[in-house]
Amino acid sequence: MRPIGGAPIKNRQEGGFFDRMEYMDNKNFNNYIAKVRNNISNIYNAFYLWKSLQKAEYNEIYNRNKYFWGITLSSLQLSWLLGIAKLFEEPRKGQEVISMPFLLRFIPEGEEKEKIKKEIKNQKPILENLWKWRCKILAYQDKVVAENIKDFYKEYPIKGGEIENLLVSIKDILGMIKSATVNHSEVYSFKLIKEESKRDAERVVEQLKYFFQERKKHMEKFRKGEIDNPRFPPHDSQGINKGNQ
Repeated sequence: MRPIGGAPIKNRQEGGFFDRMEYMDNKNFNNYIAKVRNNISNIYNAFYLWKSLQKAEYNEIYNRNKYFWGITLSSLQLSWLLGIAKLFEEPRKGQEVISMPFLLRFIPEGEEKEKIKKEIKNQKPILENLWKWRCKILAYQDKVVAENIKDFYKEYPIKGGEIENLLVSIKDILGMIKSATVNHSEVYSFKLIKEESKRDAERVVEQLKYFFQERKKHMEKFRKGEIDNPRFPPHDSQGINKGNQ
């Protein structure tokens, strides 16, 4: 494994953040890589769960339990929006944050580092919009923005397709950072998380659909007088479901 942080950081201030954090052993660096990778996994999970639940045909299910689904869907969206913004937060003096820019500080100057910086720069438009969202409506509630939220969304749009492209870029950037510290190319994949997240969301909805279909059949039998208990699922002998329908 190649040494980390071997090249001096230009224009650093004596006793400042970059002076203290200029060098890092490989074990600690790998620990930080693992933390960032875990954060990316959570972002993929939240985004693809959220995306899979954005089907108009599911609205009937959501409306049956609107308070549950309202906060669930908004929480998933908040998770990936804030997660991506934090992933690219710049470390500041007195506030050490684990992020892509933080990891980049310990990559020696050279061609590999320039490629990583270029890849991040390519995502600058969507990242700037995400940061605006983070600072104005997600982490804080800016008064001016709150009073003109529609104009804000028009000026700083965030589209699903752009986020998916950004997620691909994020995994590539992490691989490039890791590759710069080893003697081989490192590739990360979050395909399984993406697929399983979508599958889980669809499975939950299908199970709910089945439940409501069976409940409908149950109520039809009750209306016809075939059964005398309108509750579904029916009460058990201990009355555990008493009061629920």
